[in-house]
Amino acid sequence: MGDPSALFSLAGKVAVVTGAARGIGASIAERFATQGALAILADRTPNVEATARQIAASGGRTDWLAFDVTDSAAVDAAAAEVLRRHSRIDILVANAGMSYELPAIEHTDQAWRSVMSVNLDGVFYCVRAFAKPMLAARAGTIVATSSIAGVKAVRPELHVGYDVSKAAVAHLCRMLGVEWAKAGVRVNAIGPGYTDTDTLAEVGKSRPEVMNTWLGDIPAGRLMSRTEIANTVAFLVSDAASGITGQLVLVDGGYSAA
Repeated sequence: MGDPSALFSLAGKVAVVTGAARGIGASIAERFATQGALAILADRTPNVEATARQIAASGGRTDWLAFDVTDSAAVDAAAAEVLRRHSRIDILVANAGMSYELPAIEHTDQAWRSVMSVNLDGVFYCVRAFAKPMLAARAGTIVATSSIAGVKAVRPELHVGYDVSKAAVAHLCRMLGVEWAKAGVRVNAIGPGYTDTDTLAEVGKSRPEVMNTWLGDIPAGRLMSRTEIANTVAFLVSDAASGITGQLVLVDGGYSAA
């Protein structure tokens, strides 16, 4: 019957992760490298190089690119550069994102457009560009980062642009998962809950009452770890998840079910 653990291996795969300079994206790239993939870290800041070097220093195979996901021409050029360097693209994680916290009536045109351009336009540009060689090869896996905020009204923070963009990302993955199923390319979304990142750590320091609200609303009573998110993404892009496409997988300690 063979070794079932081989289904989880990413050995020989070329995997691109956007928004990978830090946080969840960096953890996903690190997990991919641990499981044998060549992890290509992408971000709009050249600081992503330092993260790639840190992973490589631990024995992982890495590369890096700096480009802005809101610039479709830059995204197309990045996909072409990955192919030039490595001849294939097997995995894409479209993870770059941003948010503003503003009441809806104070959400300016600029704030709305900024959130949508990164969280939705940027995801679409990346998926469109990096899927082309996958579709040509009739093989590949894509995961885009949605959020618990895309499926329910979170509290106490107010960021309607972020919430709507993340709901749209999940639906984009449903549509493309169906469209590309027979072409051998799987597309799913990951929905992280409140996760132990540097950003949330700052909230815990500056607004402990907000953190207490979050923890009280999470049935597990704790933040998710970046490793838990990365492990789930690694599963979704592996052959172990070969029957899963067009889905939103929530990793939230039960928050969305409560």
